[in-house]
Amino acid sequence: MADHLEDSSTTTSPKPSLIKEEQQLDEETVSLQAQSLVNTMAFPMVLKAALELGVIDTIAAVDEGVWLSSSEIVLRLPIKPTNPEAPVLLDRMLILLASHSILKYCMLETGENDPTEIRKYAAEPVCKFLLNRGDGSGSLASLFLINLSEVYFKTWTNLKDVILEGKDAFSSAHGMKFFEYVGSNKQFGDMFNKAMSENTIFTMKKVLEVYKGFQDVNTLVDVGGGNGTVLGLVTSKYPHVKGINFDLASVVSHAPLYPGVEHV
Repeated sequence: MADHLEDSSTTTSPKPSLIKEEQQLDEETVSLQAQSLVNTMAFPMVLKAALELGVIDTIAAVDEGVWLSSSEIVLRLPIKPTNPEAPVLLDRMLILLASHSILKYCMLETGENDPTEIRKYAAEPVCKFLLNRGDGSGSLASLFLINLSEVYFKTWTNLKDVILEGKDAFSSAHGMKFFEYVGSNKQFGDMFNKAMSENTIFTMKKVLEVYKGFQDVNTLVDVGGGNGTVLGLVTSKYPHVKGINFDLASVVSHAPLYPGVEHV
C-alpha cells in the first residue's frame, strides 16, 4: 500500500522540465506586462493627436460601410498636412487605435500588375462618444483632451509632493489654486468650461431619461453650476421649473442664456 502511494505521488508530480517551462512562460508574461506599462502613454497620446487632427470625426463622418485608407483620411482632414510622409505616419497611429478597439480595419488588395495590400479603417461604436460635433448632444472628447493638457500634465508631475509634504499638486505646479488659474487663463478656462459642459450634457441626458424627481420642483438652485448647463437641460424638459445658477462672477458673466434660468 505504501509502495503504491509512493508510486502514485511520483507519477502525479510535475516534471522538472514542465515546471521550468511554466516558469519561463510566467516570466515572459510578466515581462510583456512590464513593457506594456512602460509604454502606457503611447495610446492616450496617439488618441489625443487623432482628436486634435480631426481623424475620429473624419472617419465617423462617412457613410456606413465605407472604409478609408490613411491616404484618404489625410485628404479629408480639416487642416491638410504638408508632410509627404503623413499617410504612412498616420497609418501607424491608426493601427494602434484599432488595437484598442477605437477603430476597425480590413486589408484590401490594390493594383493589377503589382498588387499590394493596404489597410482601410472604419469607426467602432465608441467613436460616437469622442466626436467634436458641437451640437449640444454631449461628448467626452473635450474632457479627454483637457485631462491630457500641459496644465494637467504639469500638475501630475507634482503628485509625489502630495504624499511627502501634503502640498496641493496644482498650486505647486502653477503657483495658484485651480479655479484661480481657470479664471486667470482664458484659453484654459474656455477649454475647462467646454469640457465640463459637454461632459454634463453627456451625463445629464442619461439622468433625465430615468429620473423623474424634478416633476414636482418649482425652484431649483445649482450651487457651483458653472455655465448653467445642468439647469438648462432640466428647464428644457420641465419648463415650469425656475432655475437659479450660482457660481463665481467670472464664470456666470460668460454663461449662455437658458430659458427659465437666472445666473447669479
